[in-house]
Amino acid sequence: MSRFSGGRWNERYAALSVCVGSYFAVRLAQLLVSPVVPSLREAFGVSRGAVGAILTGMWLVYACSQAPSGAAGDRYGPRRVVLVALGCTAVAALALAAAPSLLTFGAFALLLGMGAGLYYTPATALLAARFEDVGRVIGVHRVGSQAAGLVAPALAALLGARFGWRVALGSGAIVAVVVLGAVLVGGRSRSRPRPTTRTDGGAAVRPRTLVGVLSRPAVAFSTILAAVGEFAALTTVSFLPTFLVDHHGLPLPTAGALFGAYFVVVASLQPVSGWFSDRFGRDAVTAALFAAGAVGYATLALGSGLAAAVPAVALVGIAMAWGPPVQSRAVDALADAERGVGFGAVRTGYILVGALGPVVVGTLADGAGWGVGFGLLAGVLTLAAVALVGAQLVGRGRRPLGSGAFGLFTPSQDGRGGDRRHGNVDD
Repeated sequence: MSRFSGGRWNERYAALSVCVGSYFAVRLAQLLVSPVVPSLREAFGVSRGAVGAILTGMWLVYACSQAPSGAAGDRYGPRRVVLVALGCTAVAALALAAAPSLLTFGAFALLLGMGAGLYYTPATALLAARFEDVGRVIGVHRVGSQAAGLVAPALAALLGARFGWRVALGSGAIVAVVVLGAVLVGGRSRSRPRPTTRTDGGAAVRPRTLVGVLSRPAVAFSTILAAVGEFAALTTVSFLPTFLVDHHGLPLPTAGALFGAYFVVVASLQPVSGWFSDRFGRDAVTAALFAAGAVGYATLALGSGLAAAVPAVALVGIAMAWGPPVQSRAVDALADAERGVGFGAVRTGYILVGALGPVVVGTLADGAGWGVGFGLLAGVLTLAAVALVGAQLVGRGRRPLGSGAFGLFTPSQDGRGGDRRHGNVDD
């Protein structure tokens, strides 16, 4: 992506740095919306349900943008799509800040979901083409998103209290413009782009193509694992502070501090889990993370008080570092030429399924209590960990081309837990 200074090493790490900043920018713009919901309700005189519908729409558009963004990256180059994503995010965030009515606010929120959704898939393809240790690089890249999760609530509270909610939302546009400028100033890569081989038939993202990619055992299993992780992650982000107050009886400031600590753990372990997956295998690391999360959620569901909550939240934070090994697993199973649209299809699938987490757990909590709701999370993570271990014990000797889906803990040909395929998908 960037030329910054001479040498392939500098070019690669400059690209990684810009991608971390870009991910921070697009995710910050999204996460600034939730903290200002009370101000939005007061300004527009609407219900929680109306604002909630807007937020749901934003995340649905975000999920549905993944596969098209991957196809666009395959066709036009990932750098161009990243630039469009940053520009769209900046425009949408600025428009949100100036929205005169709830209707226009909702429309611009959908635009924000699209802009942010365009970013991650082509950026991952860009980095995967430059680095061999894909897991570690994805882990570093995801730090940008986790850092936004830490910064957004504080920034929204600070700017909102002093200048109002419109300035708070507008700050997301400023950050996106700054990062967009960094990408533009960086210039293009000195290496000529590879000829693009499209899996979309040269025209559009065909459903048959996406189904074909997702139906491969390696890709399907990776998508299921990611859906389990996303289901737990979105539920945790949505309900953890409320759960700690209602179920464990903690004061709100203490619950907020633990929530912040959760983000610190998740952010700090992203590169670590990626590096471990490169070294010891995607599935071994994923199974260990999910097992830790199962223990953490079970402790939260069955325990009470600060003494139980602190170690449990730490274990849950450890588990939510699942992204690098699971996403690297999906990337390993895809040929270079199909990584854009293929990885986009994977992300669309697991984000849509994961988005059901808050609804399912919230409904369970209303009907049977928080313990049952969070107990469900312990159960699904346990099943995923057992599935990983069980597939190894079954001892399937064959592995699909380009995948570490079977023989789960067997080192791959490239030593990272997955076969890497290069070239055209028709080779």
